Amino acid sequence: MSDSTDPSPGRRLLLDVVESPGLVEGLSARDDLLSAGINSGELIRLALAIEEHTGEPLDDELLPTLCTIEGIDQVLEQYSVGRVVP
Repeated sequence: MSDSTDPSPGRRLLLDVVESPGLVEGLSARDDLLSAGINSGELIRLALAIEEHTGEPLDDELLPTLCTIEGIDQVLEQYSVGRVVP
């Protein structure tokens, strides 16, 4: 099931860094990105885009959180309110 009718911040950021946006459009917020066909290079670009978006480096402990759109949204929320908790 896709929840892309109103893209979340994480989904929009992911759409900016993947080579095949169609992959993202069909994902639910909890789908595993690697299983869905998002490759490791795209995940690296995503991490860099989050750092650019937030102006802060990502803690290594947060990297595994980036495996779902829901996780990306959580990381963005943590950085936006200034309470980064790995």
